[in-house]
Amino acid sequence: MSDITVIGLGKMGSALAEALLEGGYQITVWNRTASKAEPLIQKGAVLAKDPASAIKASPIFIVCVLNYEVTSSILSDQQVLQHLPGKVMIQLSSGTPLEAVESERWAHANRLQYLSGEIMVYPDQIGTESGGILIAGEESLFERCEPILKTMAEKTVYLGGQVGAPLAYGWAMGSILFGALLGALNGVQICQEEGIDLEFFANRLLEGDMDTISSGVQDLLKRIKNEKYDESQGLLTVGADGVEHMLAYAKLRGLHTEFSEYLVKAFSQAIDAGLGGEDMAAMIKVWRGKS
Repeated sequence: MSDITVIGLGKMGSALAEALLEGGYQITVWNRTASKAEPLIQKGAVLAKDPASAIKASPIFIVCVLNYEVTSSILSDQQVLQHLPGKVMIQLSSGTPLEAVESERWAHANRLQYLSGEIMVYPDQIGTESGGILIAGEESLFERCEPILKTMAEKTVYLGGQVGAPLAYGWAMGSILFGALLGALNGVQICQEEGIDLEFFANRLLEGDMDTISSGVQDLLKRIKNEKYDESQGLLTVGADGVEHMLAYAKLRGLHTEFSEYLVKAFSQAIDAGLGGEDMAAMIKVWRGKS
């Protein structure tokens, strides 16, 4: 019998499995496309012929597939169900907080112990000091699985018993990440239009501008938590003027405008709601529908 089974061998699942192998665990793997397991087999993993065999092989199994729907399609098979009682499931697929709660109910109904997690890093960070996973579920079960989780991601953090919490935080962090990446793309087209070297752009970010951005985000969160939107260094009216000029520039140069158009719309809604003299954080009032 193996120590752990890993179901799903995309880039992330393969990285998780490789980290476990390097950590000295005996693992069984399964993937719909069996050829993806070959590099892991060469390092000592055992390939299961089907999901039922994969579940049967280990007391703990990790699922890292596209989403919860795919997970359900794999685990709801009658041949699989008979091997679930008494096993530990660590769900690391993408989903919603509500899906995580429903998945936990389903797991308990099938006599499974269940942990829900959100991977917060890229595959190449798995198994390194920078690897991070947020995890939730029964505390005693987390403590039992903690060595496994920290083998895959040293910066694993336990968030408590609410299994939807890791996915909710993942969405919150993803909002910042994808917002920043889209902003970077907008910045790239401006730099290239004006002949500014992208290496200079990147270095400026690393050498200080990211600190300013981080401070701004932290200030925004603090203001919202304390419901304090006055005495601002960045009034909504000032931001609105800036994004309007950004949009006008994009139109003039024939650049992609949708990012700037959204910013103008967001600021305009807040100003129309009478929040122009407050900090940008006050925009949350409009998003809540309570302005």
